[in-house]
Amino acid sequence: MKTRILSMLVLLFVVTQVSFSQPAPPESKGEITGKIIDQSENTPMEFATIAIYSPDSTLVEGGITDANGEFSFSLKPGSYFMEVQFVAYEKETINNISVKDRRSGVDLGTIYLRPSTTNLNEVTVRGEKSEMVIGVDRKIFNVGKDLSNTGNSAAEILDNIPTVAVDAEGNISLRGSGGVRLLIDGKPSGLVNSGSADALRALQGNMVERVEVITNPSARYEAEGMVGIINIVLKKDERYGVHGSFETSVAHPQRYQLGANVSFRQEKINYFFNYGVRYGEREGDGYSNQYFPQATAPFHTRLDRDRDRTGWSNNLRAGADFFINPTTTLTAAGMFDYDNEENFTDVRYRDYTDNSGQKGDLYQETRRYDKEKETEYDVEFSLNLEKIFDPDNEEHKLNAFTQYILDDETEDSEIEEEVILGTNDPDDIENQQVLNEEKEENFMVQADYVYPFSEYGRFETGIRGEFRTITNPYEVQNQVNGDWITDEDFTNDFEYDESVTAMYVQGANRWGNISTQLGLRAEYSDIGTYLKQGDESNDRSYFDFFPTVHTTYHFSNYSSWQISYSRRIDRPHFWHLNPFYGLSDSRNLRRGNPNLEPEYTDAYESGYVYTPGRSSFYAGIYYRYTTGVEERINFVTDGGITISEPRNLAERHAYGAETNVSFEPFKWWNLSGNVNFYRMQTDGSFDDNGNVQDLSSDTYSWDTRINSRMRWDNDLNFQTTFFYRGEQETTQGIRKPFYMMNMSLSKDILKGDGTLTLNVRDVLNSRKFRYEITQPDLKSTNQFRWSTRSIRLSFIYRLNQKKQPGSGRQGVDGGNGDEMGY
Repeated sequence: MKTRILSMLVLLFVVTQVSFSQPAPPESKGEITGKIIDQSENTPMEFATIAIYSPDSTLVEGGITDANGEFSFSLKPGSYFMEVQFVAYEKETINNISVKDRRSGVDLGTIYLRPSTTNLNEVTVRGEKSEMVIGVDRKIFNVGKDLSNTGNSAAEILDNIPTVAVDAEGNISLRGSGGVRLLIDGKPSGLVNSGSADALRALQGNMVERVEVITNPSARYEAEGMVGIINIVLKKDERYGVHGSFETSVAHPQRYQLGANVSFRQEKINYFFNYGVRYGEREGDGYSNQYFPQATAPFHTRLDRDRDRTGWSNNLRAGADFFINPTTTLTAAGMFDYDNEENFTDVRYRDYTDNSGQKGDLYQETRRYDKEKETEYDVEFSLNLEKIFDPDNEEHKLNAFTQYILDDETEDSEIEEEVILGTNDPDDIENQQVLNEEKEENFMVQADYVYPFSEYGRFETGIRGEFRTITNPYEVQNQVNGDWITDEDFTNDFEYDESVTAMYVQGANRWGNISTQLGLRAEYSDIGTYLKQGDESNDRSYFDFFPTVHTTYHFSNYSSWQISYSRRIDRPHFWHLNPFYGLSDSRNLRRGNPNLEPEYTDAYESGYVYTPGRSSFYAGIYYRYTTGVEERINFVTDGGITISEPRNLAERHAYGAETNVSFEPFKWWNLSGNVNFYRMQTDGSFDDNGNVQDLSSDTYSWDTRINSRMRWDNDLNFQTTFFYRGEQETTQGIRKPFYMMNMSLSKDILKGDGTLTLNVRDVLNSRKFRYEITQPDLKSTNQFRWSTRSIRLSFIYRLNQKKQPGSGRQGVDGGNGDEMGY
């Protein structure tokens, strides 16, 4: 491993030296100029506020006029609109501003402002961003605009994103399929490496700026993630002075939360700080009706499960941007997360005789109680160096990034199982202790170089290496005659080592109305597992090429048609390979499979985008072909124990059509909606000791999310969100329909510095996950929910977050998602 790291660092040094020697490309920005005049006095207006927006209403530039009332801005080619404001004057909007190149500047001439008929105490310029922005290869959701996200964790925010779904076990799916790659600020994180939304409960929503859903990533991104990438972008403010926001909330069922985001910008350094602390209690419940027709004596079981998760979560992120010179920035950041929880699980089994396929007499009842103490801490450090080679063209740059992650988690359980009714002694009680320790170390180094060789052309290349080690000692002890005896059937020590090294090249250009981006990524994966009990090693390696193609035809500045292709991989990770059992439910066991192979997906997508002003429309179709499909299979042992284990099936075809719409029927009312129809055909079988099960399925399903947000002049906002997911056939049964509604009401107070929000999540108390399994040896109906309806009251206070008249340049929000720069 040390040799690989050294090789990557040497290669990074070579790329850096070559990159610094590249010549600067020609300047590609155009000038927008003009003059602001007081119409009544016919005099220049100094300190008038200028804000320039892209067509999707993203603020891209801002400032104030000089002593002569004049202004000048350098902007990339594209279409814009501008707003001019001054205290006690009416706002003036200039639409349809088109910047072509540096030789054809735009002179807006004289712009007159009229005095307002109403005396205003102050004027606030807000960089109002649309809830959803559609880019070339992604959809960007500015989650702060969604009132239902106030006071939520990052996991709950993800569950509120169109086409993203989170099931009862915390697994994330996109467009109906799993295999999603989660990133934070475009990089891996200990909070998301597990691939489970449950790991994101510790990340407070007040730290999240936006969520990017990338369904067909370019070669710049790692190839991991069968159906795409979800990137969570955290907040960081780079405006001069002190800025920040503070949030507190209280909810029923019990949940208390405090959070702060603060930044302090000086001439050469920008400090940023985020902190969140939360105490919560979350109750869940579920049941399962099972029938085992092929058991020696067929029987029925009714299982009832109650869960209660309670505890503290702390998350701290801090760092600084060091502006070494106007073209070089070094960013150092760290994150620390500490969770301390107590989890309680109460499971009751009631066994019944079989009466010709129907439930007969109750003959046994058993109770299993699991008290678990869970502690976890995650420490992350990162350094990022950005070098811009041409001050007039910030796209010509090098980014070098390195990161270290240490994650340590301990689960200590005390389990008691008692036979309440049955043939055994009613006083017979079995006691167990389970100690599960998991420690992960992750080191990553990455470098990306961008060279814009023409006004629309761009060349990119980069390298990446990620090296991960996970150790997981797992011990189970049974109490026998007052002594604790190790259970050798379950006790073991599992080790996992993974290294992935990669290099990519990518080029983009535009010819007339057509722009194209081509990329090729090469990745070498080396994965090894070691099971100490039995001295079992399982090593494997893969070397693969992953091509990507993105092409856009531009009908106008507001509408375009896109088509794309990418090849993806979904490697089996730690928990998928780990053969350990979980013992909270002694009759329904989950384990991994050390023999899993990766899934490979070829993804095709085509869609039409129309973004006039504050509205947006997207309609597209997609197709994914996957080999080595991984499915979690349920089978039954001779003793009536249900085992759930992932297996590689044959192949899957997934077809779909998706539409996203956002518009304002009135100035005070915004409506947005998403509809996704899809079909999945899976071909495969499972051989259970000679009993071959046909796991082929052909299912149609759909989901939709509708969001309504109303905003009135008294700063009162009301929002309603409704989500529905249709029934879907699985390889072993049916996933039943699911629906949920959220409602929020907010009011700005303290002259706009504060906001009160009342949020009701799951208004109809319908957030229940239901599914059926129909196999020769098992027939069951199941239902589970993690939590019931919640009511939350939140308060946010903003420190210097409003733009005051004459205070200088407005902060610029980057990241419009348009990777090709068109």
